[in-house]
Amino acid sequence: MKILGGTCSILAGTVFAISGFAFFLSQVGRFDWNSISSISEYFVNSPSSLALWKIVNGGAALASFLAIAGVLGLSDVIKPAHEGFVRWTSMLAIIGYTIIAITNVADLYQIKRVALGYVVADESAKSALEIIGIGTLDPTLSLRFITIGAWLLTAGWFSASNNLLPKALANFGVIAGITSLGFALASFFELQTITLMAGSVAVVFHPIWLIWTGIILRQSKA
Repeated sequence: MKILGGTCSILAGTVFAISGFAFFLSQVGRFDWNSISSISEYFVNSPSSLALWKIVNGGAALASFLAIAGVLGLSDVIKPAHEGFVRWTSMLAIIGYTIIAITNVADLYQIKRVALGYVVADESAKSALEIIGIGTLDPTLSLRFITIGAWLLTAGWFSASNNLLPKALANFGVIAGITSLGFALASFFELQTITLMAGSVAVVFHPIWLIWTGIILRQSKA
């Protein structure tokens, strides 16, 4: 499982990085996520938007499935430190990646369909759509950051205290976990500035963690 998990983790980190880059390049600041009319206008006025939308959402979904294998492989390494805690938080991470996959697949089709349908809808339908909103599964992103953040913190902490991973990687996991949990907490209390800062750091740290742990897993004995 270590070799397979390591390979999938490297691929997951790479795909997450590509998806994240496409997201910041094409979507950040381009429209209001809470407005169907704004998203619809974005699709109509940007010829490349549909292709980039597929890269962002499809890439994140694919990367999430790959990352689950990485979680299983890494859990085998750090399980001796505290089997119960590792099993619990690794399951949380699997739930978190499942949330990312489901959310992005749903957004890929549902939001695109509603936004494009908004163009040809009558005024009463448009008003109703604006009131309802996009209805995504994890609108504040808190669920994914709580579940995956707990896993990153656990993996980093037990790896550092038991010398199960290189010290730098273990400490990096602790920082990434704390940052992810900080994002979820700031999002819950609607602290916009802290949310943006923590979220940006977490989005950058996450692919690095996946690729780095993947390399270590592939170098370890099966």
